[in-house]
Amino acid sequence: MKSFNAAAQQVSSFFAPTKTARFQKNSVFKRKLLSHFIGSVLAAGVAVPELALAQESSKQTFSLEAVVVTARNREEIAQKVPLPVSVVGGKTLDRDNVVSVNDLVKKVPNLGVFGSNPRQTSISLRGIGKNAANDTMEPSVGVIVDGVVSSYVGQSWNDFIDLDRIEVIRGPQGTLLGKNTTLGVVNIVTKGPSFKPGYSYEVRYGEYNELGGKVSGTGAIVDDLIAYRGSIFFNKKDGVLDNTWQSGPETWNETNRVGGRLQFLVTPDETLSARIILDSIQSVENGNKSLLVDNGPSTFADGETRATTFFSRLQRDYFNNADGTKYQPVFKGGEFGDNKIEDSQARPQRTEQGGVSVELKKILSDEYSLTSITAYREQHFDIKNGGVTRFDIGNGGQQLWNDQTSQEFRLNYKGDKNYDYQVGLYYLDAEVYSDDPTYYGADAAAFNASNAQWNSLKAPKYRGLLTDAQRGVYRSYVLNPTTESYAAFGQVNWHFTEKATLTLGLRDTYENKDGRNRRELDRAGTALTNATGSDNSKAINYGLDLTNTADLAAWNAAKALYRSAIGTGSAGDKGIYDWIEGDSISDNSIAWLVSPSYQLTNDVLVYASLSSGEKSGAVEFDSDSASATYGQPLNVKPEKAENVELGFKSLLLDRRLLINANLYYTQLTDYQSNLTVIDRSQEPEVLRSYLGNIPGVTAKGIEFETAFAVAPGLNINLSGAYNRATYDEFFTTLPDISATKLADYSGKQLHGAPKVTLAYGLDYTYQLSDGYGLNFFLSNAYRSAAYLQPSQSEYTLQKAYNVTDGGVALDRANGKYRISFIVKNLFDEHYKTGGNTYSGTNAVTEQPGYGRAFSFSFRSNF
Repeated sequence: MKSFNAAAQQVSSFFAPTKTARFQKNSVFKRKLLSHFIGSVLAAGVAVPELALAQESSKQTFSLEAVVVTARNREEIAQKVPLPVSVVGGKTLDRDNVVSVNDLVKKVPNLGVFGSNPRQTSISLRGIGKNAANDTMEPSVGVIVDGVVSSYVGQSWNDFIDLDRIEVIRGPQGTLLGKNTTLGVVNIVTKGPSFKPGYSYEVRYGEYNELGGKVSGTGAIVDDLIAYRGSIFFNKKDGVLDNTWQSGPETWNETNRVGGRLQFLVTPDETLSARIILDSIQSVENGNKSLLVDNGPSTFADGETRATTFFSRLQRDYFNNADGTKYQPVFKGGEFGDNKIEDSQARPQRTEQGGVSVELKKILSDEYSLTSITAYREQHFDIKNGGVTRFDIGNGGQQLWNDQTSQEFRLNYKGDKNYDYQVGLYYLDAEVYSDDPTYYGADAAAFNASNAQWNSLKAPKYRGLLTDAQRGVYRSYVLNPTTESYAAFGQVNWHFTEKATLTLGLRDTYENKDGRNRRELDRAGTALTNATGSDNSKAINYGLDLTNTADLAAWNAAKALYRSAIGTGSAGDKGIYDWIEGDSISDNSIAWLVSPSYQLTNDVLVYASLSSGEKSGAVEFDSDSASATYGQPLNVKPEKAENVELGFKSLLLDRRLLINANLYYTQLTDYQSNLTVIDRSQEPEVLRSYLGNIPGVTAKGIEFETAFAVAPGLNINLSGAYNRATYDEFFTTLPDISATKLADYSGKQLHGAPKVTLAYGLDYTYQLSDGYGLNFFLSNAYRSAAYLQPSQSEYTLQKAYNVTDGGVALDRANGKYRISFIVKNLFDEHYKTGGNTYSGTNAVTEQPGYGRAFSFSFRSNF
C-alpha cells in the first residue's frame, strides 16, 4: 500500500491545481485529497456507470441488469428494442449529478449540445442539427419530457429533477412519438408518484462556490386513490470568467437556478389512472460572456493588411484611462484558469418557464389501452449581453416569450401474438414572440466609426458631436412566428415467427405556419437627421458652420453613423418598418419506417431499418439591410431526411458482456441552417447572412456500446462513435480574408461534428462490514478535433481533448445514505465550449470550460 501511496503522491503533484487566484486557497489540502483518491483507485480498482450487477450471491452468479426503456411508448427491455437507443439510468444520473442536456454530452457519444442560454441552445446528433439563435425553425433533434414535446428547443435549457432515465433515440422519429423530427429525440423520463412513502434529500458543496440541494417526497394522500410527489431544487455555481470591472467579486457563465415539480397520481380503479404534473423553474444568471483571447493577426490570411481591428479602435485618442494613459483591453491570461473579462454593461439573464400536463391511461380491455396527454408550457427569457470593455459602447440581447399547447392520443393493441400496433393523433399550437434590441451608448460612435469617419471627428472641437452621433439610439427587431400542427401516426409489429419481426410505421403531418416581423426605432437618440429640422439648424447647436469643409466632413460622418445606428444607413427608409406579414406555409409531410429484426438467440438481436422524415419549412424574412427586399418574406424550405441502420444487440458470457453496434447512413436534403453567402447584386459585393437551406448533408459511421461485469461489484464500459458528417454540396465564404470569396465546402466535415467521440469508465463497489460499501468510479469523455463555428476559421478549432471525472463514495447497502467525494475534470484539461474568429470590430474570443473542481455531496433516502 505504501508503494501505491508513493505513486499517488507523484501523480497528484503532477496534477496539482494551477496557481491561479481561484485555486490557490487550500491547495495543499486538495493535493492530499487527490493523492488519497488516486491511491485508493490504484489499490482497489475503479469503475463507472449504470450497468450495476444483478447478484444472486456475492460470490456466485452475477450479470448486467436489464435496462427498461419507453422509446416506443411502452416499457421494454432496451436489448429487445430494434433501435439505436442509448440509455443513461437514474443511478448514473444521480452519481454524476447529470441534471441537464448539457451534462448528457459526456455520457452519450455522437450527441452535441451547444449554447450559453435558451435562445442559443441547439442539439445535434451525428454532427447534424446545430442551428441556434433562430426563432422560426423547428429543431432537428426533439426533446420530450414525460411525454410532452418541447416545440421550442430552448425549453430544454434548464435543470431536471427526479430523473429516472434519459433515452437518446437516433434516426427520424414520428411514427410513434409526438412530434416529427429528422435526426432523433432526447426522451427525458422522471420518477412518478407512488403510494409507498419515500423521501430523499441531497446537498452538494464544492469549488467555484458550488452549492446545491434537492428534496423529494412521495406517498399516499388517499390510500389506493391519490398519491403525490413533490420535488424542489436549487443549483448555484460560480462561472469560469471573472469580471474585473466590478469592485466586488462577480463571475460570469455561472449557474443560479431554483425550481420545483408537483405531481399527483389518481387511480379511481384498476383500469384508469391520471398523472398530473406541474413544474416551474427560474434562473437569474450572469451568462453568455466570452473571453478575449487575441486581437488577431496584423494581416488577413490572404496577406492583406488589416486596416481596422478591435484593438486599433480602442487605441484611438478617446478610449483613455482616468490618468490619460491609453486603455488596454483585458485579454486572456497566460495561465489556464486566469479568465478575466472587463464589462461595464452586462446584466444577468433571466429565465422563467413552467407548465402543466395531464396524462390519462385507460385499459379498455385485455387487448386495448388508450393514452391521452394534454399539456401547456411557456417560457420567458430576458438577456442583456453587454460589451467587452469598461466603456459605454453598446448593449444588445433578447426578450423572448414562447408558449405551446399540445394534445396527443394513442391507442395500443397487444392482444394477438402475431402482431401488435399503436396508432395516434397529435395536435400542437405554438407561438414565439422575439424582441431583439440593440442599444448604443455614449462611446459607440468613437468605436464604430470607420477610419475615415474617425479622422473627420477626432478633433476636440467635435467631441460633443461624436458622442451624440449614436448615443441613446435603441432599436429592435421583432419576430412573431406561429405554428399549428396536426398529425396521425401508427406503427405495427408483425411477428412472422417467434424470432422474426417486421416493423412498419407511417405518419402524416399537416401544418399551418404564419409569421410577421417589424423593425422598431424605440428611441431615436439625438436625431441628428430626420424629417424635422434642417442640417444647418441642428449643426449650429454644435458650433458648426457647414460652409466650412472640416465642419461639413465631421457633420456628414456623424450623420452616417447615426443612420447606421437607427438602421437606415444602406437601405434608406426601409430600415425601420411596421409589421410585414410573412408568406404562410400550409404543407403536408409523410414520415415512414420499415424495420425487420431477428432474434438469433434469446440474447442476440439483429435489426435493420429504412426510414424517412421531414420537418416543415419556416416563415422567414430577408434580414440583409443592403437588400432591396429587406424585411420582405424569404421562406426556408422543408428539411428531409432518409436514414439506413444496420445493427445488432447482444448479451454474452452469461449476460456479463454487452456488445451493441450499428452502422448508419443519413442523408439530408435542403438542410436548414444559417448561411453566409456573397450578394452579387450589390456594388461592391457584400456578405449576406440569412436562414436558408444547404442542398445536401450526409452523415455515415458506426456507433457502439459495450459493458462488462468483470466480477461482483466491478463493471467497465466503453461507448463510442466514428462519424463522417459532411456537406454534399455547399459553397460559402472563406474566413479571415480581406475580400469576399466563395469556397467549395463540399466534402468537408460539418462544424461541431468531431469524427470520434468516446465515453468509457469503471465502477467498483467494495463491500465493507455492517452493510456499508465503498464505491469508486471514474468516467472519461473524449472528443476529437472539430471547428466550433460554420466559418471553420482556424481560430475556432477545438483540438481533441479528454475530460475525466471520478470519485469515491461511502454507501449504506440499503441505500439509506451516500457520502461522495467527487472531482470533475480531474486532469485540468483546457477546452472551450464556444469561440469566434476576429473581424473589423471583434477580437478572437472563446468560452472556456470548467477546470478541475472538487465537491462533496450527501444524499439520504428514507
